[in-house]
Amino acid sequence: MSYTDGVWDQGTPQTGMQIFVGASDFIDTAGHATSASSAAGLFSKNLAASLSATLFANVSSMLLRTPVYATAAGAQQQFGTAAAVPGPSAVANTSGPLALSPGYPPITAANMATVGGTVGGAGIQRGPIAKGMQITGVDVIYAVGTTALTTATLGLTKTAFANNTAPAVTNIIALGTNSLPTAAQTQPYVKNVAVASPAMITTADSEVLVNVNFTTPGSSTVVFYGVVLYVSYNLN
Repeated sequence: MSYTDGVWDQGTPQTGMQIFVGASDFIDTAGHATSASSAAGLFSKNLAASLSATLFANVSSMLLRTPVYATAAGAQQQFGTAAAVPGPSAVANTSGPLALSPGYPPITAANMATVGGTVGGAGIQRGPIAKGMQITGVDVIYAVGTTALTTATLGLTKTAFANNTAPAVTNIIALGTNSLPTAAQTQPYVKNVAVASPAMITTADSEVLVNVNFTTPGSSTVVFYGVVLYVSYNLN
């Protein structure tokens, strides 16, 4: 489906989607976190003093989309421009009839398709536009007991599977402290960790895993409520 000189929704991700991955979705592979409901509307994984939790969740609510190249069955744009195919495809230098880059008008003269250029710079949009979902950040929600945690870490990965091939793991957020606070705070932290280079997840047979780890000292506890993924999406 082609787009016009309005807001180019076909080529530009929409922001604002949130996916809540609650504590009930996480499994502690260390076996130390316990499930608890302290009040109506509250469910958490709780970690007692002097323990470590390794919490994993598969984000099953992600809607992933592999690249849609120009074929008779499905094309990102109509009309042929090169290589006798209707619009952008895996064939080098193919584009839509207007060859306009994704974004929001107006376009500066330097970015007009008529001046050429490369993807990510000025000018022509070459090849298919990635569609689907991309994660732009994560909110980690937890409360810390009477003294500071020993450690708190977060990791976010994409794992792609292929027949008779070792799983390919890519870091979306590399496992680390990622500025997660550890100081005592009875009411929950809602700490945002941004994704440095958001990208559409388009690899076939992929899963997204969230990993949150806590280690408590001898005099403190942690209550973990879950995470919220910030997502931009283009499912056109």
